[in-house]
Amino acid sequence: MKPKESRRNIIYYFKVWRQVVRGGLKRSYLYKTDVLVRVLRTILVLGIQIFFLSILFGDKELYVGWSKSEAYLVVGIWNLLNYLGWSLFSTNLLYLESKVLDGKFDYILLKPLSSSWYASFSDFFINNFITALSGLTLIFYYIIAEFGNISLINILVGLVAIFISLLIWYSIYLFFASFTISNPRNGVLSIAKELLGLTKYPIDVFGDNLKAIFYTVLPIAFLTTIPANIIRGEIGYGYLVISLGIGLFILLLAKLVWRWNVKKYSSASS
Repeated sequence: MKPKESRRNIIYYFKVWRQVVRGGLKRSYLYKTDVLVRVLRTILVLGIQIFFLSILFGDKELYVGWSKSEAYLVVGIWNLLNYLGWSLFSTNLLYLESKVLDGKFDYILLKPLSSSWYASFSDFFINNFITALSGLTLIFYYIIAEFGNISLINILVGLVAIFISLLIWYSIYLFFASFTISNPRNGVLSIAKELLGLTKYPIDVFGDNLKAIFYTVLPIAFLTTIPANIIRGEIGYGYLVISLGIGLFILLLAKLVWRWNVKKYSSASS
């Protein structure tokens, strides 16, 4: 694809998504009470997570090599990825099954857009976006609490690593959601939710054997633990390149699996 054509495509997709976001914001304006409930839920989520970590640490200063504030950092990154994912693409991919069953997926295939992109980003959910602020709260708490012990460059590189983690998060969701197209009601998407749920706390809690697996075969350590370790200054910036490579590989794999399942798709209306 030529550079000019690629640039036009990017601008076109950006304009489409901007309209999607506007639609989501208009809908949230009509349901102001839901937004208020989501704010209260965000406070509740934070309270429960802080309470659980307090019980986990007890009187100990460190748990598997992590301090309480560092554990807050990992949970904060998880909250940001999880709820930002639900606001941008996770909810849309969860609804993919119903669209396949009632034949609405046919309209997705007719759109002048990538079917995987449109199925992922066809709606924006501001309520989940609000809950993602709980993640930013915990991340900023760690930065403020440890500001004298961490460098600004580590913080900036760590934030880039979090954006790459969102790419990996999306790619994993897209990979498992793809199987819904050719075989709805298979429950495969729940595997993605369970797998990503393991990253809520530092990977070190699973012991050396599982830790090795989560860094290699199932590289979910690159979702929360690696960005947190970069911010902490515990690992080098080379992990950023590795994370990007993993993200692009899984995205490519997810795209290939999506196309394979689209070929096997049978319209509900046919």
